[in-house]
Amino acid sequence: MNDDAPLMTIQGCLEEAVKVLREAGTVSPRLDAEVLLCHILHVDRAQLLVRVHSLLTDRQLRCFRQWVARREFHEPVAYIVGEKEFWSLSFYVDRHVLIPRPETEILVEEVLRILPGIDRRPVRILEIGVGSGAISVALATTKENVQMVATDISAGAVAVAQRNAAKADVAEKIRFVVGSLFADLSGVFDVIVSNPPYISDEEFLGLPDDVRKFEPSEALLGGAEGISLHREIIAGGLRYLAAGGYLVMEIGATQRQRLEDLLGETGSYTNISCRRDYAGCDRVILARRL
Repeated sequence: MNDDAPLMTIQGCLEEAVKVLREAGTVSPRLDAEVLLCHILHVDRAQLLVRVHSLLTDRQLRCFRQWVARREFHEPVAYIVGEKEFWSLSFYVDRHVLIPRPETEILVEEVLRILPGIDRRPVRILEIGVGSGAISVALATTKENVQMVATDISAGAVAVAQRNAAKADVAEKIRFVVGSLFADLSGVFDVIVSNPPYISDEEFLGLPDDVRKFEPSEALLGGAEGISLHREIIAGGLRYLAAGGYLVMEIGATQRQRLEDLLGETGSYTNISCRRDYAGCDRVILARRL
């Protein structure tokens, strides 16, 4: 068959895909189908919807059906298309990294809020667990006077983050390190920011297939209580945070009190506070190094 022979309209393709994805139990079958087809046709959703009677070529149809089949087995759309938006930037993602979530933008917002109170230029920021690079890249593109170090235990994740930093033209502002937590670091930082794994072992079993079967478990699992990495970052901050520096971490919805207690028990942190996300859940905990 000729690869350029038109076979089916956009509307027909979407209807077929929505039926398949609805039967598979995906949460948003219509949206998923539209996003997949938009990437294949290189159009936005508004353009797609005004072209519903346009015909697809055989090549486009085959690609779309292959992608729909992957989504039918609950592979996240972001991995299928290799892209996710965060902080109004487009990030490459693959299965080495967690897919950036909108609520993590609150972590970026909180770091930006405290930066004017740090009397140092450039401000030194350390990100623990860089993943796709969403947080570090967002900060580096927003603020000029920052010098960043970003670490991750996964070499695959660091490679993805480096790719995204280059794409955003901020590669020279971020030094990437493959290593666990504070390994191979020296000096002190004005801000330590992290979205560490915070899913407990029990919670992990109840996650949707999209997350549990496809996203990297090492970036999700935070031990029995979900705060194992938070504990280590709090302890590491005693050595690696400058006096007056800030620790900013994303947390699970039920972890605020325990982490506030841990920070207080050190005797070395003050101004402990928590920011909720737009759904009203505790999301980001902050503390200042004495």
